[in-house]
Amino acid sequence: MDTLTLGPKGTLIRRDFDRDADEPVVRNVAEHAVAYLFELVDLHPDLKLGDILKLFDACPQLHAAFRRNWSVQLCEEARKGPLPPQKNGNPADDAGIEYLELYGSWTLDTSSKTYGSVHRLDLHGIGPVLQADDEACGVKAGSRINWSVSLTPVRELLELPLRLREELTITEDDLDAKNYGKTIGTGRCPEVLLGQVIQGILDELCFHGGPEEQAKVGDELKAQVAEIEAGTAELTSADDLFEEWDRPGFDALFETLGGVHPTEVRHAMREIEDDMPAGPALDSAFRGKVVVKPPFRNRPSREFRKLFRAAGR
Repeated sequence: MDTLTLGPKGTLIRRDFDRDADEPVVRNVAEHAVAYLFELVDLHPDLKLGDILKLFDACPQLHAAFRRNWSVQLCEEARKGPLPPQKNGNPADDAGIEYLELYGSWTLDTSSKTYGSVHRLDLHGIGPVLQADDEACGVKAGSRINWSVSLTPVRELLELPLRLREELTITEDDLDAKNYGKTIGTGRCPEVLLGQVIQGILDELCFHGGPEEQAKVGDELKAQVAEIEAGTAELTSADDLFEEWDRPGFDALFETLGGVHPTEVRHAMREIEDDMPAGPALDSAFRGKVVVKPPFRNRPSREFRKLFRAAGR
């Protein structure tokens, strides 16, 4: 079986196995990388992020496939060379990132049995093993912190090792399921395509646009944080927003909330098991103050939440 390996310095090594030959034919096909986007690829143990961007120098035709992902601007920035990570005074951040990790995170809508995000790879930074609990990040000693790198200048990431995590998580994708957004399963997928690897990296590095756009977003976020800390920012309560969005649902499905704040009712609705009748569960949670209209009392809670959400559309 032929194999393909992404290697250091932007190499793409292909091994062609011929049953009539004693040894495989080994070639660097980096200059033809665009022809291998849909081929399975292995990551060399010494691979770094910068090596991926060097592949564009070997095969400029790759930009035709990834130009919408700011590949041109990103590679121009990478050619300036690596920079050391900036220190910002936060002990957790200053602990640094040991390596970058590509990983799969599939979704499953259990109501329709539909999988999603199965072709996508995400990217994040992995910090060192913590010797003590990090209360700010909610990570226990012996674990690692996963860091987003979407606002980190690419030149600070070029020398970081790049690895693939074969284990993947599967999260609930039905908005109305109790476990929406939570992990409901795990799996393993050791096979990735060359195009998936490149796409996953660029999607994260250019989530906010190219290097210039990224810097602007970073400055805007810093300004917003400064306003919040100074007490001059105009803030809107999330509960107020949800209350406005949820009002049609409460009007359609409930006879009365009995003086209970809508936010409390919404949270209680979310915690009912999917197959439990909504009305009796809310009776129990609020001692009869919250009353569901008769046509909806015995609807399973997942269906009840769907109806509630649909009322606001």
